[in-house]
Amino acid sequence: MNTQPLLIDNIAFAKRNEHLSGTLSVADCPRLLELIAAQAADSKVANGTSAGVINFTLDGETNTMGQHFLHLSVDANLNTHCQRCLEPMPLSLNLNFDYLIGDIDAHNSDVADIEDSDDYDLQEANQSMDVLTLIEDEVIMAMPIAPAHEELCKQASTQSGEKPNPFAVLKGLIK
Repeated sequence: MNTQPLLIDNIAFAKRNEHLSGTLSVADCPRLLELIAAQAADSKVANGTSAGVINFTLDGETNTMGQHFLHLSVDANLNTHCQRCLEPMPLSLNLNFDYLIGDIDAHNSDVADIEDSDDYDLQEANQSMDVLTLIEDEVIMAMPIAPAHEELCKQASTQSGEKPNPFAVLKGLIK
């Protein structure tokens, strides 16, 4: 398990138009692993499969106006459990994020305009930004609260037959 942070100076990274890519195991993301384990705790099936893999790329960019950007792309293939049928279920997340790097000052009116923008998120200028924590945060926020199969679950589809109406007995009393 790799627990060492991956630190970058995000302004320098963007100025040099650097590129970073890699693969993480969910075991490298303790909060994400805890979330997946909590979902599996409700499951009747507990198997020893790995929790999943996260592939990422991070690109820096400085535009002609001198603004610094980070572009993060995350492809996560997670093994979770369907909260409807409680069976193991793969979950794929394809995420893309754009960050504008800048000094965050609460009294600056430009910050409010940037935070309201849907084009990019504001990332504070940091000489030791932890990329792994950023990736883990974004995957956690993108995870569904209660993952479920898109199609009808196998267990639900095999159950057939109608249940008797509990009020059918009362119908006979009316006569």
